[in-house]
Order: sequence, then C-alpha cells, then structure tokens
Amino acid sequence: MTQRILSRPQVGSRMKPRHVIIWMTVGVFIVLTVLATLFFGGIPPWPVLLCFAISHGIFCLIVARVKPYHGPYREPLREPDPKDWPTL
Repeated sequence: MTQRILSRPQVGSRMKPRHVIIWMTVGVFIVLTVLATLFFGGIPPWPVLLCFAISHGIFCLIVARVKPYHGPYREPLREPDPKDWPTL
C-alpha cells in the first residue's frame, strides 16, 4: 500500500516560481500605481519606493527558493466518524 501511494503521479500543476514572481510584480505594480495616484497624486516619496523594493526583493528570493513537496502522501479520510472526534 505504501508503494502505491508513493508512486502516484502528482495531481495538478506545479507552481512555476518565475511565473509567480513576474505576475506578482505586475499585479503589485498596478495596485501600487493606482493607490499612489489616489493618495499621493503621482509617484510616492522615495522612502515608500525603497520599502517596496526591499520587501518585494525578499518576496522574490523566498518564492525563487521554494521547492515542491514530494510527500509522503496519505489517503484522506473518506467519511470520518463523528464518534471519534474529541469532545470539548
């Protein structure tokens, strides 16, 4: 049974870190441009831009280093019995 679970192919698409970084950068740029235009009337001051650049750089590093999870996988419970649940 263990061999069957481990040899199952991955279901669904895997996260592509490059695509996540690109699309998050585009999305955040659009949102921040709209917010900056509404609140500042144009480009925000340099400290705001610097904070964004630092936080977005850290986000990109974290996403780029993420590795897919390869198991172990378990069969989910089909119909759990409420009698087995802990009582409060």
